[in-house]
This record gives sequence, C-alpha cells and structure tokens, in this order.
Amino acid sequence: SIMEEQLAQARQKINGIDQQVVRLLEQRFAAVVEVNDYKRRHQLPVLDSQREKQVLQKISDISTDKATVGYLQKIFAEIMHQSREYQHDQRKED
Repeated sequence: SIMEEQLAQARQKINGIDQQVVRLLEQRFAAVVEVNDYKRRHQLPVLDSQREKQVLQKISDISTDKATVGYLQKIFAEIMHQSREYQHDQRKED
C-alpha cells in the first residue's frame, strides 16, 4: 500500500542518516583520542564540566528546531558520557 511505501521510504531515510551519524561519531571519537592524549600529557582529568556545559549551550545555540533542543542536549550529554568512558578505558591501557 501507499502508506507502507511511505513508511519504508521514511525508514530508508533514517537508515541513511544513521549511517552518517555513525561516521561523524567515529570522527568525534578520533578527536577525543587527541584531546585525551593532551590531557594525559598535562595530567588533566578526563572530566571538564565547563567544556561540557559549553557544548550543551552550543547545541541550543545552533539548533534550528527549538522543539528538539532538550532532546538533542540529552543525546549530546550521553555522547559526552560515552566519550569520558572511552577516555578512561584508554588510560587503563597505558
């Protein structure tokens, strides 16, 4: 049916977007490695609360859909949480 076709098309769009999001997150994690290397060399802690607040504010500033800002901030809070976990795991390997 047309409804099912529209659903399939919408899901296909989401799949393509998800693929892009994964690639971008992989790039973000690569940049996290660089940040973590710097922090380790300068004996800085993994958590930088001020930086995380700035990131969440930036999300609000650049979002064009105010209805989704809170959701985007929660997603980015989780991304940063996982980035911290990744940094801690990297430090255990040293």
